[in-house]
Order: sequence, then structure tokens, then C-alpha cells
Amino acid sequence: MKVIFVTREGYDLAGARIRCYNFSQELLKRGMNTEVLSFSDTLGAKDGARESELGVSEKIKYNYEAFRRLSGSKGAIFILQRFNYHSFAPFLASFFNKNKIVLDLDDWEMRENPKYYLGFYPSSKAHYFTRAIARRSLFCIGASRFLQGFLRQFNKNIFYIPSGVDTGVFKPAVKTSAPDKIVISWLGTFHRKEYIENIKFAAGCFSSLRKKYPHIYFEITGDGIYEHDLKDMVSLNNDDHITLRDWISPHEVPAYLSGIHIGILPVVGDTKFNRAKSPTKLFEYMSMGLPTVSTAIGEAENIIKDRENGFLAETREEFIEKIGMLIENAGLRQDIGKKARQTVEEDYSLEVLGRRLHEILKKYS
Repeated sequence: MKVIFVTREGYDLAGARIRCYNFSQELLKRGMNTEVLSFSDTLGAKDGARESELGVSEKIKYNYEAFRRLSGSKGAIFILQRFNYHSFAPFLASFFNKNKIVLDLDDWEMRENPKYYLGFYPSSKAHYFTRAIARRSLFCIGASRFLQGFLRQFNKNIFYIPSGVDTGVFKPAVKTSAPDKIVISWLGTFHRKEYIENIKFAAGCFSSLRKKYPHIYFEITGDGIYEHDLKDMVSLNNDDHITLRDWISPHEVPAYLSGIHIGILPVVGDTKFNRAKSPTKLFEYMSMGLPTVSTAIGEAENIIKDRENGFLAETREEFIEKIGMLIENAGLRQDIGKKARQTVEEDYSLEVLGRRLHEILKKYS
């Protein structure tokens, strides 16, 4: 059996790296013939912050090239990573060659509340085509419980495979002495305004904590199209303990996290986007043996058992309180971190999730 993962993004972006490249390697280890067709890495398309520079003609050109390549893979299963402009090539190739398609959804890239005028004309083309591809898919994969429920409306064969983490790469660092400063981390990309609101919330919580704990630091690491908004926010805070760090490559992240003490996943607003996300950064923090504080919205509620393998917070006051508990108690940080690591080893490691995907593909091949 040959499996081709099709993504518009490159290796540096988590969706492609984890759900295409990493899963491809896991299937390869189990004897499957796999390939990744990345519009960015394979064909040269712009992705991430530069994707908006692509014109219609360029998108058509890349789809034509992808269609040409995929048309030569009769009998292969196409795993389509999200719906976007790159989806048309595998969809057309599967139509002509009868390839089976699997839709893998790990994000909400549609309008928040799409409407269908006269019952059929969509306000969100992405929503319309996502539904169409889900209906035509051999089976669908939801990376969160919310996406699993969404996809179940259109296909009865739905499986939950979160993004997870490579526990062999993200390993706890040995901390031999008590730190003279506590570093709190937010790590990710800023390609949507929601992330800026989340970070503003976290910065506000940090400012409140700083009044009591002068030895704490807040590091924001990443990049994205809203980087200037974030720089303005950091400047307005006028606090040299809040730092905006440049983007770091994926292979540098474990070393960076080895110097972190608390990971946070703040979420503002109970939206479809926030409920749909499979939290890559949360898995990476946990795999590094770091204690975390997450807003009790979305997938974090399904991963974290409050006060066991992490903390969940429903209000700003609770978010501040639980970070404060971790700042004050090194033993608590260590205990929570150990249980977090155990959780990802048992349920969210790349090996566990790769085995699950392999078993599903064997069942439907």
C-alpha cells in the first residue's frame, strides 16, 4: 500500500511536520510505502506568513504540478492535510484514478459561523468544500474531539488522532539546582488575531504576578503576520521581564524548552477555532516534563486532569492563582511535570499515534 500525505505547508510548520512528515515516517517504519507532497517543500510554494502573497495563477500552477505528480500514483491513498487551495489537485486526481482520500483536519480554517443562503449557497467556501471532501473520504481524522464531532456529520468513519509529540526528541532536561529566576513560556506562531488576544491575556496575568514575584520572566517565542501587533503590545507593557524572541527552527525547540520552567496555553473566547486546535505546544511542554497552566477551553480539557498532570483555569483569577502555585513550589512543578511526561508517553507519543494510524489504514485498505 502506498500512502501520500498532501499538505500546502512546509516542514517548519507544525501541521505539516507532525501530521505529514512524522506520521509518514511512523508508517514507513511499519512497512508502508509513504511519501509527502508538500506544496511548499516539494513544489516551492510560499507558506506561513508569505502564503498570502500567492496569486490565483500561482495556486493554479502548483495544483497542476501536484495533479501531474499524483496522477501517476494509481492505487495510492491520499491523506489530505486540511482543506485549502492545495486540495483540488488530490481531489481531481482521485476522481480520475479512483484513489481513496482521507481528510485529516487539525484546525478550523473556516468562518466561525458559516451560513447557507437558500439552503445551499455558502458564505464560507472552505466550509462547503471541507464538507464535500469529508463526505467523499474513505474515513476522516479529527485531531481534536471538537473536530471529530464536526466531521461525524458528514462521514460515519471518523477517528481521533491528536497531533502528539516525538517523545524521543522532546525529553525532560536535568535541572540540578533551584533557579534564581522562573521563566514562563508561550511558544507558537501569530498568524491569527486570536493568538494576539491570547498572548495579551497572558501578559496581563504576568503583570499581576510580577507584583508578588519579581524573579519571574515571560518569554514569547515565534513569528507570524501579526508580529508587529505583538511588538506593540510588548512595548506598551514596558516591562523588561517580558521578552519577544525570534522564531526558532523546530530542531532548536527542545533545547530552548530545557531552560523553561512553566508552559502556558491561554485561550480567550469559546470559539470554534479555539475548540478545534490540537495543542502542539501543550504536548511539547508536557513531553519535556514541564508543568503547564491552560485555559479550560477546547482540547486541553481532554488532555489535562486538573492538579494531576497540569492545571486548568476557567477564569483570569484562577489562571493567575495556578501559575503562582507553580512559581512558589519547585516540588509541585517537578511532580506535575513527571505526570505530564507519563501522560504523553502513554497516550500522545508519535509512536502510539503512528501505530493507531497504521492500524486504521490496514483496516480500510
